[in-house]
Amino acid sequence: MTNQTQNRFHWSPKIIFTIAFFGFLFGLYFIFHRKPAATPGLMSVSAISREKEDLVGKFVTIRSKHIEKLGSTSFAVKKRRFFIQSQPVVIINASGKIFELPNNKDTEVQVTGTVRQLDIPKLEKEFNLRLQDKVYQDFKDGTAIVAQHIALAPAVNDIADNPKKYYNRRLALTGEIENIKNPKMFTLDEDNLLGQQDLLVLNPTPAMAVNNGQTVAVTGVVRPFRLADLEKDYKLTWTSSLKKELELKYKERPVLIADTVYPSRVSIVD
Repeated sequence: MTNQTQNRFHWSPKIIFTIAFFGFLFGLYFIFHRKPAATPGLMSVSAISREKEDLVGKFVTIRSKHIEKLGSTSFAVKKRRFFIQSQPVVIINASGKIFELPNNKDTEVQVTGTVRQLDIPKLEKEFNLRLQDKVYQDFKDGTAIVAQHIALAPAVNDIADNPKKYYNRRLALTGEIENIKNPKMFTLDEDNLLGQQDLLVLNPTPAMAVNNGQTVAVTGVVRPFRLADLEKDYKLTWTSSLKKELELKYKERPVLIADTVYPSRVSIVD
């Protein structure tokens, strides 16, 4: 190789620094602008903050573990990426049920409700709530979600892997309906990964028809599948062939007894 060729490929410290600097900038752009794998039915807090004008009055579902308590019936969702914090969203619990944040900070909470402007006097009057104005001073002109449903939100796979942790607890799950057994029974799938166990859902009093592939949010209580107990508690009239099939596949596995099943908007999650 000639000296001229060698000089052409000489890597000076300035060139190396320039390449590394632009690589660093590209990495930051990818981190902050990439779209994470979508979880069915969920909308991100940052998207709600950005699109609040278009979303006011609409029904949304969010899931987050970045939640802080504000008052007896309110919470704030704050999401921070590195040193940048997205605009917080205030959650007003109008479900009529007391909700306490989980002790385990890694446990997510799922909230479904209507997007509203944070107008404290109006929300107090409309939902018969007692909110403390001073608590919300930092959120003036912010966005609120008036929650009709709020509950712990473990992954469907977590329930299948460690069911005893969740037995007899009220949960909120989002996933895709698969394998409809009858109008009251189907399985819920979260990520469509091969080898992952779906969760059996029993909906004793269905308020809506469901279809395979439909994305829904489901709230209810998890218990072990024991056919005799379920037949007694919910007066089920299954065929003998269905009973045999369910016993073989689901005996002592978790089943979610649903009290609500409702469509859920598909978007990106934080």
